[in-house]
Amino acid sequence: MPEAADIAIVSFEKFITGDDAEKRAVAKQLYDAFSTVGWVYLKDFGIQQERVDEIFGLAKSFFALPLKKKCEWRLKDAELNQGYTGDGDEANGGVDHKECYEHRRFKNPSCPTDEELAGFRETMDSFYSQCYVLGMNVLKCLAIAMELGDDFFDHITKQADPQLRLIHYPSIERKIVEQEGHARIIPHTDFGLCTLLFQDSVGGLEVDPFHTGDFKAALPVRGTVLINIADLLQRLTNDRCRSTMHRVVSPKAAGDVLPSRYSIPFFIHPDPDAMIDPVVKEGEVKKYEAVNAGEWRTFNTARNYAASLGAAA
Repeated sequence: MPEAADIAIVSFEKFITGDDAEKRAVAKQLYDAFSTVGWVYLKDFGIQQERVDEIFGLAKSFFALPLKKKCEWRLKDAELNQGYTGDGDEANGGVDHKECYEHRRFKNPSCPTDEELAGFRETMDSFYSQCYVLGMNVLKCLAIAMELGDDFFDHITKQADPQLRLIHYPSIERKIVEQEGHARIIPHTDFGLCTLLFQDSVGGLEVDPFHTGDFKAALPVRGTVLINIADLLQRLTNDRCRSTMHRVVSPKAAGDVLPSRYSIPFFIHPDPDAMIDPVVKEGEVKKYEAVNAGEWRTFNTARNYAASLGAAA
């Protein structure tokens, strides 16, 4: 079993309730983590563990539905990127053995009704709102640490439409998921601004902070949310914050058949019309050209789901 990654655990309480000096102290802790390993465990972040447990229960109810029913909500549009995707649909250079449901801020046409799954939409909307508030506070925290001003991210997140994803990794034979090119999730970086990730207790997430191929376990820590920097924020900060490789592999303690695993990421993206242009300090060399956030998101989504979107069309 790989050793655990050296990821700091930071309390967010003083950023929520503290004075200016206390907020800045928390911001520095987050920035130190994001500029080294690119990850942080956040605790005391304003969402109770019981609430997170409720969403995991909701995910289990959704994924327990018959496949034929889930496919009625199938994701069909890379730009909207909302709905259900099945085992193997996401193939970003390999085969991921998982199924997902994507929920968005403004439009969720492919979502169970109350008649189909009681309380699903209302509960997802409510949890989405909690994650959104937390995500915007994390961006504000980063802006403070980088001395960009409290409201730096406001102008590119007025119409931000993050993506709340429920993920189910079905129970599967180890020999299948450990074939060449197969995984629960193959190594990748996230392509938005940052990601909030809630894990269950099964394990299997590994991170490669320095892109050396030396993956280390990001173990589940109950009562925390794991946050990582994604590609657009690395570009925006001109590499001062690190978007790092990660994957989901077989839990080492499991036998020949891997147990089911659930996780809940919240992918934070800027406004679709925002231009992401690196913030360059005096003396720095600009490392990236500006990109349109909406085009960037649609391109990466279409690439990841190329096979399934083609089939749906």
